[in-house]
Amino acid sequence: MPLPQQVIDRLSNETRETHDSSSGLLIFSIGVLVFVVLVYFGITIGYEPYLNSQISTLQQKIVTAGKSISADQQSSILNFYSEISNLQTLLKNHVVFSPFLSWLENNTETNVYYSSIVFSSGTQVSLTVDAKTQADLDQQLSIFESSPQVSHITVSAISPLQAGTSLWQQANVVIFMNSSIFSGNNT
Repeated sequence: MPLPQQVIDRLSNETRETHDSSSGLLIFSIGVLVFVVLVYFGITIGYEPYLNSQISTLQQKIVTAGKSISADQQSSILNFYSEISNLQTLLKNHVVFSPFLSWLENNTETNVYYSSIVFSSGTQVSLTVDAKTQADLDQQLSIFESSPQVSHITVSAISPLQAGTSLWQQANVVIFMNSSIFSGNNT
C-alpha cells in the first residue's frame, strides 16, 4: 500500500529541516574559522612588527642613555646600587639591630643628626653626632645618659663643624648598651 501524501510531505519536511540546521552549523563553523584565521594573521602581520619596533626603539634609548653616562658615573651608580642592595639584604636577614634603631629614633633630640653609626661589638655603638647648637648636643648626651638601655657613654672630639653647613657642633660618642636592647626587650 502506498503512503498517504500527508506522510510523504511530513517526512520530506523533516529531512529538509535537518539538512537546513546542519548546513547552518557548517556555515557558522566556517565563519568562526575565518574569523580566527583573520585575527591570527592580523596579529602576526600587524601587531608583531609594531611590538618589535617598540622593542628596538627602547633598546636604542637604553644604549643612548648608557653612552651619555660616563664610566665614573656608571661605577658610582653601580657602587651605590650595591650598597643599597647589601643594606636591603642586611635589613631583611638581620633584625638584631632593628630594636636599637627604633630606640635611637625615639631617643633623638629634634636638632640632632647622625653622620655615621658603627656597631663596634655586641653592645657597643659608635656615633658621630651633629647638632645645631651646643645646647642641643648637651641635651642629646643627657638623653643618652638617662636611658635605662645605656650602661654608659664616652664622648670625644667635640668640635664645631666647618663653614658652609647648617650644623654647628659635632661629637664622637660611644654608647655602651645593655644587651636587652638587641634582644627586643627595650622597655
